Amino acid sequence: MQRQARIEHSSAAGNRRAFSLLEILITLLVLSGSIVIMFSGFDKAAQLDMFASFESEAAFLAEREIELLKSELLQGRIKPAAGSLPSRFRLKPGWKLSCITSATDSKEDVRLICFVSKGDRQFQLESFVFVPDAGAKE
Repeated sequence: MQRQARIEHSSAAGNRRAFSLLEILITLLVLSGSIVIMFSGFDKAAQLDMFASFESEAAFLAEREIELLKSELLQGRIKPAAGSLPSRFRLKPGWKLSCITSATDSKEDVRLICFVSKGDRQFQLESFVFVPDAGAKE
């Protein structure tokens, strides 16, 4: 009787210590799902990093070009007339930059717009400059 009770007790304890096949499969399913989600998050983070690096580089290029245009307009080297200007700086391969200036309006403001593109990505920066003497030096 005691022997049979020990056998039942040890077999019941053995069942409580071991994992069933179903528990192991559910654990593997949850673990594989979390790994898939984690790696898809890494992919999205890499895409956002590439986009942010483009935005940063494009903003730097556009700001540099606009500041040069402002300087030349204020010094009278170029006339504030409507038109498009190519970049005056060397760009990396694949990058394109163009600036558009407007004619002086009634308040003697000149609008400057700079477009930067690389492949299918585009960036635009806009600025205004007050030019009191609209005539350029000859």
